[in-house]
Amino acid sequence: MLRNRFEPNRKCHVVIYVRMSTDHQNPRSPDQQIATIKELINRLKLPWTIVMIYRDDGKSGRYKRKRPQFLKMMRDLRCGAVKAQLVLVDTFERLSRGDDNAEIRRKLSRAGVLVLTADSQFQDPTSVSGQALTMVESIRATEEGRVKAHNVVRGKKDAIRLGHWPGGPVPFGFRLKNVMIICHGIEEIDYRLLVPVEELRPLVLRIFELAAKKKWGAIRICKALNADPDISDALKPFVVSSIDYMLDSELYFGEMVWGKNCTGIEDDVRVVQPNPEEEWERNPNFCEPLVPRPLWEEAQAHRAERRRRHQAALEHAATAEDGSACPRLRGVALTYPLSGLVMCDACGRAMVASSSSVYLTVDGHERRYVAYVCPAALSGACPNTRRIPEDWLRETVMELICQRLFLKRTA
Repeated sequence: MLRNRFEPNRKCHVVIYVRMSTDHQNPRSPDQQIATIKELINRLKLPWTIVMIYRDDGKSGRYKRKRPQFLKMMRDLRCGAVKAQLVLVDTFERLSRGDDNAEIRRKLSRAGVLVLTADSQFQDPTSVSGQALTMVESIRATEEGRVKAHNVVRGKKDAIRLGHWPGGPVPFGFRLKNVMIICHGIEEIDYRLLVPVEELRPLVLRIFELAAKKKWGAIRICKALNADPDISDALKPFVVSSIDYMLDSELYFGEMVWGKNCTGIEDDVRVVQPNPEEEWERNPNFCEPLVPRPLWEEAQAHRAERRRRHQAALEHAATAEDGSACPRLRGVALTYPLSGLVMCDACGRAMVASSSSVYLTVDGHERRYVAYVCPAALSGACPNTRRIPEDWLRETVMELICQRLFLKRTA
């Protein structure tokens, strides 16, 4: 049985990894973590040489892909760009606080690297007691995340019942009003209320009227707003996701509905799962409305019909000629292999494949032109209106890949 041996009194190279979750936390936290680790090395008189320090400031531990220094450390250690036998962290939650603790340790172990924590006094992770501690650390990291999530949900639900803003980005057309309290002779914020911005009320009404009266979708509404010279440039660009949120949010007629979905991390991807309606938290008089409820409901009716037609079209397209459903694998692009890989040079968004209407050729065959376009350009939020033919780009990329992988023989 192969295993890494831990000999603390042997000279070795180590790397340090430090992290803090958000910019709102103690900005000195990463420096304090580094100081704690160095102090412990000196106090235990360990003959270790620090060869690299990796730090992610203001990065949540939930996602590995959003922590550039963590990813760099893993690449450096696994490919040998940095020669080290140990990774030192203040607590294991700095390295990971999800269900992938064992996976991270296993990947590093395969590269001959062990993970040690300062809070355990750099206990040997290969011993029986060290392995037990590793298991406890993994459970503690996962359980701490669960408890924190439970406490946050409980606090948000209580705030909604009281009519207080539970936190998060403020919806367009609203602002937060601070309610102050004197505590121990110091004035501090007790809670915040969501109140309308009267200057933006006409614009919000216009958005809902376009959706309800003219039956426009979010893309068409964005395009009209971004092209309107009477709207201040400070409010632009309007994007489709924001308009979609506005038209679906009950806040605009004064009601708060919270907890429709729960989220989690699966394979480093955020997954949204709907909650049963009895678990939702509602406050029908949460804030002053910006639009009348009948107008909101009329817009919702048109949006629901549009979704129904879109879903029917997707189901029809996913059905083979013999009537059997074609299997669709999550995360796999079966039709357009470059999906998610073509980026807009102007705004940095991932470009999407857009198709023309189906038409009949002279031979009687159905055909359509497919091109990659910037999704923000459709709404006027991005100036890049260039369309890149999908078949040309695919063939060009494949040719370049083949040139790199297979060297051409020269005469």
